[in-house]
Amino acid sequence: MRVVSGKARGITLLTVPGDTTRPIMDRVKTALFDVLRPTLADTRWLDMFGGSGAVGIEALSQGAAHCVFVDVEPKAIQTIRKNLESTKLTDKAEVRQTDAFLYLRKTEKQFD
Repeated sequence: MRVVSGKARGITLLTVPGDTTRPIMDRVKTALFDVLRPTLADTRWLDMFGGSGAVGIEALSQGAAHCVFVDVEPKAIQTIRKNLESTKLTDKAEVRQTDAFLYLRKTEKQFD
C-alpha cells in the first residue's frame, strides 16, 4: 500500500498488524480521489475507523488542510502515527484513540 498522489506520492504505508483491519486497495483509493480531487484543497477531514490512515494521509498529500484520525485499536493508532511520520504530514493531523461514534457525539469540530 502506498500514497498514490500529491507531495507524499510513492511513499509506502505500513499496514496494521493482525487481522482487525482491511486496508483500502490502491486502485479503490485512486478512483475515490479522482472524484474528490477538484474539491480537495484546504478541506478538513475525519478519517473514522482510521486503520493505517491511508485515506486521510492521501487527502493530506493531495492538499487537504487537516485530518483527524480516529480508531479504537492501539495497533491502528501506532500505525497511523508511524505513517504520518514517514510521510511528514504529522503537523496537519490529529490522532485520537476512541470509538468513532463516541467521538462524533462529543466533538464540536466541523469537517468537509
